[in-house]
Amino acid sequence: MEPREARTIPSLDGLRAISIVLVLLGHGIGGAEGHSFLFRFALLHADLGVRIFFVISGFLITRLLIEEKERFGSISLRLFYIRRALRILPAFLAYVGVAFALSAFGVIEIPARLWIFVLTYTINFTQSVWQVGHLWSLSVEEHFYMLWPLAMRFASLRACVWIAVTAIFGGVLVRGLFVTTGYELINPQFRYATPLVLGPIAMGCLLAMAQDRVRRFIGAFPQWTGATATAAGIGALLAMDALDLGSANRILRMVMDLVLTGLLARFVFVPGGLAGRVLNSAPLVFVGKLSYSLYLWQQLSMNPFGHAILNRFPWNLLVACAAGCASWFVIETRFLRLRQRFRRVSLSPPAETC
Repeated sequence: MEPREARTIPSLDGLRAISIVLVLLGHGIGGAEGHSFLFRFALLHADLGVRIFFVISGFLITRLLIEEKERFGSISLRLFYIRRALRILPAFLAYVGVAFALSAFGVIEIPARLWIFVLTYTINFTQSVWQVGHLWSLSVEEHFYMLWPLAMRFASLRACVWIAVTAIFGGVLVRGLFVTTGYELINPQFRYATPLVLGPIAMGCLLAMAQDRVRRFIGAFPQWTGATATAAGIGALLAMDALDLGSANRILRMVMDLVLTGLLARFVFVPGGLAGRVLNSAPLVFVGKLSYSLYLWQQLSMNPFGHAILNRFPWNLLVACAAGCASWFVIETRFLRLRQRFRRVSLSPPAETC
C-alpha cells in the first residue's frame, strides 16, 4: 500500500486498484455463506484483495531495501521507520479518532477493551468487531515493517531467503504441530495471527530477492504463452478463492500465494499488452493511489451487518469513496511531501528501476 514509492514500478498501482475493488465488492455484498460457487467465483474475493496487497508489500519493501543497500552499502533503519510512520500513522490515527468518537456517541459499538489492541497493532491477536476488524491486516504489515528491515540490515541475503521460506510455511507448521502433538501454539480463534498469515508477504519478499532470475525466466517465453498462462492463472486464482476445502485450506492458500506472486511478476516485469495498458491506465493508477485510504475508511459504511441507510448500496460505496478521497487529499498528501525529506541522497546516480 505504498503508492508514492510504487510510481516507478509498472502495474503496482493498477494491481492495488484491483485489490481494493475486490475488497469493496466483497464487503458490500456480504459473506460467502449461502451463495453458490459461481456467485463466489464472480463476486466475493475480499480476502483475495488483501492477499494481493500483502504480496505487493513484501515485493516493494524488499526491493527498496535491496536497492538502498546496493546504492549506499547499508540500510538506514531510522529513516525507514520515519518514512513508514509518516505514510501509515496520519490516516490511521484519523480513522481511529473518528471511530472512537462514533463509539463514544453511541453511533457504533466498539468495546473499550479493543482500543489497546487497535493502538498497539495487535488487533489480529484478539476477537474484534467489524468497524476495527479490518485493522488486522495493517497490524500484520506493521509487524513486517518492524522486523523485516532488521533482518535485511543485519543478516545475509541467503539468511533472509530462509527466513521468508520459513514464514511461508509458518501456518502449515503450526497446524502440523497441533495434529501431531495436540499442542495448539496459537489460539485457533486468532486466524489472523501474524505467524499464520505471513505467506503472501514472504512470497513477495522472495520475488524481490530473485527478481533478476524471474525476469529472465518470464522473458524467455513468447508473448502468446505469457498471455495464456496469465489468463489461466487468473481463472485458477478466482476458482481457488471461491473454494472451501476445510482443513486443506492452508495448502490451498499457499498455492494461491504462489499464483499471485507469479502474476505480479508477469505484470511488473512484462508490463506490455492489453493487461499492462489497463493496469497502467490513469483511472486505475489513481484508484491504486487511494487504496490505503479506501481500505481504512470503507469499513464504516461497507458493513454487511449494518441496517442504516449508509450501509446500503450505493450509499455505502459513495461514503467510502468520499471518506477515502478526503483522507488522501486532506491528510496523506501533506505527509507524503514531508516524507521526501527523510530519503537518503548521494552524489552518484540512482539505481535503475523498472
